[in-house]
Amino acid sequence: MGKWPRDTQADLIKFYGDPASKGKDGVAAQLVKVVPPFKMYYDGRPLKSLSFHKKAAPALMAALNDIWVRYGKDQSMIDRLGISKCAGTYNPRKVRGSNTRWSNHAFGAAIDLNAEENGFNAKSTIPLPVIAAFKRQGARWGGDYKTRKDPMHFEFCEPASVSTAALSAVELPSMDDGDITPDAGMDMNPPPAHDVAPDAAIPSAKVPLLRRVWTWLTSGGVAVGGLLYDYRIVVAIVGLLVIAAVGALWLFGREAIREWVSRQVNG
Repeated sequence: MGKWPRDTQADLIKFYGDPASKGKDGVAAQLVKVVPPFKMYYDGRPLKSLSFHKKAAPALMAALNDIWVRYGKDQSMIDRLGISKCAGTYNPRKVRGSNTRWSNHAFGAAIDLNAEENGFNAKSTIPLPVIAAFKRQGARWGGDYKTRKDPMHFEFCEPASVSTAALSAVELPSMDDGDITPDAGMDMNPPPAHDVAPDAAIPSAKVPLLRRVWTWLTSGGVAVGGLLYDYRIVVAIVGLLVIAAVGALWLFGREAIREWVSRQVNG
């Protein structure tokens, strides 16, 4: 197993604590405030910080820093891609549609981004570099679920099918990070947009085609064969070829180019 627990109630409680407990071993007592490197909002309102479990907070901070650097520390780009729209982190409640299973948000180990465009079973508009940043920290992406995908959702746990190992042997990042501050007693985070049981029925969000195309063009990457490539390399090559073709037409004219091509083909 990696550094995160399996997605079972027993393993999550053993690792993060019991969401129902009010004691020092409960989840609420182990929350810290993560101050994002860029501005984030909930329903248009700015968030000062994100409440997250202290064991997962360094990984969340690392992913956000990775994203911030990847997009050139450009807040306007972050906003345009919808990355700054936080739909919730910690929320002590059960999975909707279940009376027994705690939501992974209840463990302070999940975050939702850009819910309005990435609803349940919607085609994801989350940029590939953002997904990659979270995965580098071992996070699980809801867009990878086999059924009823949840592209807004990132959680620090592993699929339930992953074999168990002693959680005490897990190595975790240090909390000695200046960008992660202790819980000051002020929760700026509203509940996450949703977290549903497998049998729940929520309509898929409809994202306009032009919006999906624009997000893809500005996301900085495209997946081919399971690998992530920077689309700007392709754009640069195509652009140079177009410029070369236009320049040749302007310099030599179509007839001269046609004759040259004919000589090359016919010898």
